[in-house]
Amino acid sequence: MPTHDNHVRLLAGTAASGEPVYEVVPAVRTTRTEYEILGSPGLATGCAAGDRVRVFEDGTFEIVTRGGNVCVVIYPRTPPDDSAVAPLQDAFEKLAGLVEAPQDKRFIVATVPVSAGFPAIEAVVVEWTSSNNAEWYYGNVHDEDDRPLGWWEAEGHIR
Repeated sequence: MPTHDNHVRLLAGTAASGEPVYEVVPAVRTTRTEYEILGSPGLATGCAAGDRVRVFEDGTFEIVTRGGNVCVVIYPRTPPDDSAVAPLQDAFEKLAGLVEAPQDKRFIVATVPVSAGFPAIEAVVVEWTSSNNAEWYYGNVHDEDDRPLGWWEAEGHIR
């Protein structure tokens, strides 16, 4: 099983060369093949922190249970400094969310409880990205064809 000391390797896609691209995310093993994701991925779409996933040898995964969090991935055109990220952190903290980024800030990931509501989540991210020259997308809200997954309704996370 593709694990690395409290992390799991998830398939994030395929490079132009045809080689698989993986992302290693913090996770706790719950069974031989299942993990609870502890940090929302920035590259591997389909899950967020709090989700329980079954991971296969090739890094593909399926959701066992959702943790109730939305993953928002932000790609700044130029890496922001800490003072530019602080307002985003403050705004998502008010929604009980968490903002994380690698040290080089080539991307930013926000994990927000879906119970905060999509309008509130979108208001925060649209305001920040429009003033910081960045693009964003939901990491676990749409399928490959851009159709809503609806897990938040099916699992009763939003009434």
